[in-house]
Amino acid sequence: PPLPPSFALNTTRAAQGMPTTVKNAKIALLDINLQRHRLAMGVQVVVKDPDEIERIRQREMDITKERIQKIIDAGANVILTTKGIDDLCLKYFVEAGAIAARRCNKEDLKRLAKATGGKLVVTMADMDGNETFDPANLGTAETVKEERVGDGELLYVCGCTGGASTIVLRGANEYMLDEMDRALHDSLCVIKRMLESNSLVAGGGAVETSLSIALEEYATTIESREQ
Repeated sequence: PPLPPSFALNTTRAAQGMPTTVKNAKIALLDINLQRHRLAMGVQVVVKDPDEIERIRQREMDITKERIQKIIDAGANVILTTKGIDDLCLKYFVEAGAIAARRCNKEDLKRLAKATGGKLVVTMADMDGNETFDPANLGTAETVKEERVGDGELLYVCGCTGGASTIVLRGANEYMLDEMDRALHDSLCVIKRMLESNSLVAGGGAVETSLSIALEEYATTIESREQ
């Protein structure tokens, strides 16, 4: 039977304590920095009691924890973000048994959103100014797993519901891969054009050869020097 469509991301798990495979994946696609919340630039806090400083720090950490807890409570077990995830946040994902990956390519996540039926989330703020995470934004896939390919690892999203998949090219060196990439791009463009026009012109000099044979046959029907 044909394999279900799979999507490969050129990224790895953000921490070794995370599982390498997650089945029945619910994927959160984020364009948010999952790092410790800090006071905005230009904000000044006048503190008289030194204990207040510790309480401010603790609240900063709690804000981050609440944000992550909302994502996990929505059912997400795979978290992909275009920005950073710091060690504080990674701890919560490891404890939840989820796979998290940081610094993902934004274009890849947009395609993955189409492939999994998810939505790229740019902010968790709702209309009331509170932070929420809607489970409807999650993409779904049969499995998400990290696999070794050549010298590195790739994150595979298998069994996507949408119509997008990835072709992973492998070669001896960068030049060979560039050549393969161009050849594949050409052939995909040919297929695209053929599906659009529903007709095909054979390549490799086939048209010229056919024309030459046709002219040769026609030439024999003429007696004069026109031949």
